[in-house]
Amino acid sequence: MIRFVKHTDILPEKWDEAILRSQSPTVLATYHLLNALTADSAWDALVMDDYTAVMPLPHRVKLGIHYIYTPFFLPQLGIFSPTPTNAETTLAFFNNIPTRYKQIDLLLNTTNDVGLLKNETIRLVSHQLSLQKPYEQILADFSQNTRRNIKAAQKHSLTYFEDEMIINDVIHLFKQNKGKGKNVHYGENDYQTLLKTAEQLLEKQKLIVAGVLNTNKKLVAGAFFLHDYTKIHFWFSGRDDEASEGKPMFFLLNEYIRRHAESDKTLDFNGSSDPNVARLYKGFGGIPYEIPMLHHTSTLWKVPMQVYRFLSK
Repeated sequence: MIRFVKHTDILPEKWDEAILRSQSPTVLATYHLLNALTADSAWDALVMDDYTAVMPLPHRVKLGIHYIYTPFFLPQLGIFSPTPTNAETTLAFFNNIPTRYKQIDLLLNTTNDVGLLKNETIRLVSHQLSLQKPYEQILADFSQNTRRNIKAAQKHSLTYFEDEMIINDVIHLFKQNKGKGKNVHYGENDYQTLLKTAEQLLEKQKLIVAGVLNTNKKLVAGAFFLHDYTKIHFWFSGRDDEASEGKPMFFLLNEYIRRHAESDKTLDFNGSSDPNVARLYKGFGGIPYEIPMLHHTSTLWKVPMQVYRFLSK
């Protein structure tokens, strides 16, 4: 039986056990991290039986419309189950989402079969790279352009380092560069959420913060690598646009991969709708894979939702 459970009634220990034993465990879906990533801990859940499988439902309300969404900095959510969810189970979870949520835009995970929800889902693309091989074998799968950019970066005498003390500096680097673009929709509260979550991940020893300095000891690139249960996520990054000729992000990713080669993890670059970013990941040998996303609008609310999207621009 699948039942809707309000946030105040969720049992944190049972919840975390369900996430950990699932086919796609992620620390970001554990109880306290979800609290940190959702505004005012605004998430409820669908729970099957005695937490056999669970599905978090982050939610918001705007202009009187209740909707389910995927918070920033959460690469995947969906149904967390100890076995892959078949199409019937995925449909059953979908049908148990309360009807008061007129819009759903929720990333699922790759173990969720959405075959019976084709009209309610879209497919996003991410890239991942196995780190199990020696670095030289991984390097051989880099594109010629990527190897050329790495060689160019190495001529600029850049320095790679790992230091958790630069968390704020990496976030600031993003804000002052890419964060000023029209396609970036982070507000100050979102950056504070990122910082708070990163600090919790550091406490759990799940985060590596990497940076690149130029010859003047200035930070020109930085990234957060989330060491999850089965994957490493290229979770967040920033780069100084004025230093782009030195290819610092190529240098950073190459050095990180070199240092963490021959591990039992997979590096997940996380999805991007920007074709240039996707090309960067593919150039590092990233293999594309699809992530399903629930994308549903209640029939009677299609016009109001169009008005909402217009007013939210």
